[in-house]
Amino acid sequence: MSSSTEPSLSRESGVLEPTAEQIVASPAVDGDLNAEMRRAAKPFSRTTLVLAGLVVFAIAFGGGAWTHAAFGSSAPARQAGGTGGTQARAQGGTGQTGGTGQQGGGSRGGRGTTGTVDHVDGTTVYVKTAQGTDVKVSTSDSTTVGVTQPGKLADLKPGATVVVQGQAGDDGTVTAQAITQQAGR
Repeated sequence: MSSSTEPSLSRESGVLEPTAEQIVASPAVDGDLNAEMRRAAKPFSRTTLVLAGLVVFAIAFGGGAWTHAAFGSSAPARQAGGTGGTQARAQGGTGQTGGTGQQGGGSRGGRGTTGTVDHVDGTTVYVKTAQGTDVKVSTSDSTTVGVTQPGKLADLKPGATVVVQGQAGDDGTVTAQAITQQAGR
């Protein structure tokens, strides 16, 4: 009789096979167990880490672009004039250099108003826009008025086409920084 700790001979293959006690008693890893555990603890290859970094970069870039589009500042207001400004004024825009073509009309937060002078009352100019809206324009001593050459509020006549640059207040009144009368057409 053979002991249970000795390998047994397999009848089919003729190879010695270890017994259950021998399998349990033998070490699970040949070599250093700590090295095997460190190797198993690194589930990501270098390629996976590089790709993950690129994905994070792309998401950050897209988020920055979206943030700039949503909250970025617009270009500062400029004096009327230049070839692009003429085109913008002809289209009912603000007449800013570069021809932004932004609609006038005294909308809140807008940069200017384009229309014809309805009448002048003291330091207030009433402008009728191309859309038919009446815009009350308040002026101050620092407001510049141009009529081919620098002028005064009294130089503005009803029916004249003007470009008003300034900031609209909460009540819709535009505080003028500059009023430019265009030459008659």
